[in-house]
Amino acid sequence: MDTHLELHARPHPDLTVRRLGFELTHPYVEQCWGAVIGPSGVALLRRMPVLWSEQEPARFPTAELGASLGIGTRAGDDSRFSRMLHRLTRFRLGAWIEPGSAMAIYTEVAPLTERQLHRLPGWTQTAHERLLGDHLDGIATRDSRGAKVADITSRLDRLQYSHASLPPSQALGR
Repeated sequence: MDTHLELHARPHPDLTVRRLGFELTHPYVEQCWGAVIGPSGVALLRRMPVLWSEQEPARFPTAELGASLGIGTRAGDDSRFSRMLHRLTRFRLGAWIEPGSAMAIYTEVAPLTERQLHRLPGWTQTAHERLLGDHLDGIATRDSRGAKVADITSRLDRLQYSHASLPPSQALGR
């Protein structure tokens, strides 16, 4: 692995995950994905939005980044760090742009699959149900509000265009 690693912010390649997935700062990442990718993977994902606000792509010496995640690397031995990055790509939370030197980290994560959930402790399964339910309810509420705003905007546009063809005194209701 190179001595430096660039971490790029990228939207998830799956449009459904982009629309319905969880942001990296959402508690779902820690409480549900943590059992799959481990604490160092969660720490990296949760930290990325802050790091990207400072610089995108974020660029780090590999040993320094590993040490900041609690998986310090010794000279010539970055196996724990490499395994953590491999887990992120394996579970489609990121992808290599240039293997060993540049990686895309997706800005959204998908909910765990049924297969993944089946292997996890009951506490994680319960957290998944609660957090996913709340998340989907929030999306439904946001979408219904968006539809109302779009409907109101459309009505205002129709009123504006219909009044535009009237003389000013009639358009103002005089």
